Amino acid sequence: MIKKFTYKLFLTLATSLLLLTSLCLTFPLTTRNHLHKQLLAQPTLYFHGWAGSANSTNHLIAAAAALPQVKKVLTITVTESRQLAINGSWQDNVKYPLIQVLFANNQAEIPQQAHWIDKVVTYLQTNYHIQSFNIVTHSMAGPATFYWAITSYRPTYPQFNKFVAIAGPFDGVIHIDDVPNQNYFQADGLPAYQNAAFKNYYRQRQAFPKNTQVLNIYGNLADGSNSDSLVTNVSARSLGSLVKGQVASYQEITITGPSAQHSRLHNNDQVNHAVDNFLFK
Repeated sequence: MIKKFTYKLFLTLATSLLLLTSLCLTFPLTTRNHLHKQLLAQPTLYFHGWAGSANSTNHLIAAAAALPQVKKVLTITVTESRQLAINGSWQDNVKYPLIQVLFANNQAEIPQQAHWIDKVVTYLQTNYHIQSFNIVTHSMAGPATFYWAITSYRPTYPQFNKFVAIAGPFDGVIHIDDVPNQNYFQADGLPAYQNAAFKNYYRQRQAFPKNTQVLNIYGNLADGSNSDSLVTNVSARSLGSLVKGQVASYQEITITGPSAQHSRLHNNDQVNHAVDNFLFK
């Protein structure tokens, strides 16, 4: 009787130990697989410009999401209280996750926007363990991203892989501190007129991540203004003066005609095609 009881006890303990061992092995493996897929994913963050909204990046995101292995997974809103509101879910099987970032206060100054960009990037690093990422911007989000990169980016951050600036005012805005056909590039490649913001960017340009690939898209209405109605071509192309020769690559694309107007550039099929080829091909 004692021998029978001992055998049953041994069998129960052995079964429990086997089950426990199985659980211990299976759970870490699942976790490792989950993390591995997240590490392989390369998210792209989309930022709107001054006074912008979801409409500023909806068309860009929809065009990208039509491609294989590309899908919008999250919308991150920086609320009025400066907290992050997260909507959506990040599926492990998406190779190129798209993340739309919105600012409830869409008229904040560049340093404040840069602080929010930093908050979003560090959130994604902490919660999704991203190893690299891309950023697509429209209008003022371009300078805000550049400012963030030269003031806040750290070697411990995920790699800033690709940066797309669409209609970025890097050296002035028409009706504020720029005039069509007034500015020009000098022999040294710098704009002749440099506003305070550009001078600040230029002083700190060496801090911009060296491994980043940069695509600069700007519009020319072909109406004699050499602008997209708000940003002159010289102002937009001044990004090149800041990064040429010190990043992995730099290229410019001009969009011409009525559809190159500042606010129409983010709803432009030529722009979509150029951005998606740069990011995902």
